[in-house]
Amino acid sequence: MVSSNLSVSPIVLNNHISVKSAAQYSGYSLQYLRRLLRSSKLQGLKVCQLWLIDKNTFDAYLGNAQVSHDRRFGPK
Repeated sequence: MVSSNLSVSPIVLNNHISVKSAAQYSGYSLQYLRRLLRSSKLQGLKVCQLWLIDKNTFDAYLGNAQVSHDRRFGPK
């Protein structure tokens, strides 16, 4: 579920957002988002120890999660 808090505006850099911003925006945990990146379920970049998530891929993932009937992996 996408956060309804409009004050949370993820910082976008070359169409990528940080994992921390994505977690605040979506409600998913940092660990879960990093796991999705490591397993290539989300596209992103790793700069040293910092992961950046491709915003278009992340928005598509959130859209698929919202229409999915399987709620085991939804945001908490």
